[in-house]
Amino acid sequence: MAIVEFDTPGRVRDLPLGSPFYPAWRNLLDGLMRTRVRLSGPGSSVDPSEVDLEVRERRTKTWTGFPRPLLMDHRDDRAAAFAAGEDRDVQIEYLEWHVRRRGDTITEVVFVTETPEYWALVARTDRHVLLKMYQEYVSPAATMGDLFRSDGRYEPRNRWNTTDGIAHFIMRINSMKDLLGVSEEEPDAAHAADGFDAVPYKRPTAADARLSFDNWAMTRTSSSVAPEDPPGLYMVDWDDTGWVKPDGSPVGDYWTVVRGDRHAALRLQYEVPESEGFAVGDIRIGGRRITTGGQIAEHVTVSARTVAGRETP
Repeated sequence: MAIVEFDTPGRVRDLPLGSPFYPAWRNLLDGLMRTRVRLSGPGSSVDPSEVDLEVRERRTKTWTGFPRPLLMDHRDDRAAAFAAGEDRDVQIEYLEWHVRRRGDTITEVVFVTETPEYWALVARTDRHVLLKMYQEYVSPAATMGDLFRSDGRYEPRNRWNTTDGIAHFIMRINSMKDLLGVSEEEPDAAHAADGFDAVPYKRPTAADARLSFDNWAMTRTSSSVAPEDPPGLYMVDWDDTGWVKPDGSPVGDYWTVVRGDRHAALRLQYEVPESEGFAVGDIRIGGRRITTGGQIAEHVTVSARTVAGRETP
């Protein structure tokens, strides 16, 4: 493939074409990647904006959205794992969600894979566009005063991205920086039993292991790897098989892609239409009512995409 000029996640167009936002975004991504990093075997992780690859393989790496560390910590008590998972600061699998309730009953869950770097760059480029995005996707009640500090800097942990809604990631290692950085991490060969062994990993997440192991496997075949353009994190599947309404019949399709598309969602909403006469919290999964967003997150598949091939002069 030719040297790439990084596009925005999902190729969204929040600012008009010709805006300085787009070259600034390309420069930001280029700055998060090293030109070439040796991984496992003769191949390398490369920055596709600087290294030309003859692509021979495209791979979509997938994992489930509920935090694996919580399932490990609460192996024998899934209810405790789901309760702990409602804290955004532990939603570590590049998927975060916000739950709305009526009383104790869940009425809506919104999931996002939007990185903070993107929204922060929009804020620096045109704060009015950022406000419009919050008003469209989160709440029409959002104001400039809610989103910006007294010194004019954007506040990612504003009320509409924490207690009252969700716009993008706030968990400290859910970011484009971490996504691209994990892809450049080298295996610890001194602790590996063989070339395919899962070496001791810094973070026991499903996402990071998937991202690294696939890259290591491809570079052992002499391929170099790079993020597919546009780099990003996406929801690619959501499975409600076996979920039932209060009357025991199968649920309908209550999913709405709000941002992105069906095969690469950036913002996904789960809400039962009012005409059905019941709410999300009345649905049962495996015989248990939905009382947390994590019960749904466990059925959401998150992905990142990689290309691999031979470097060309």
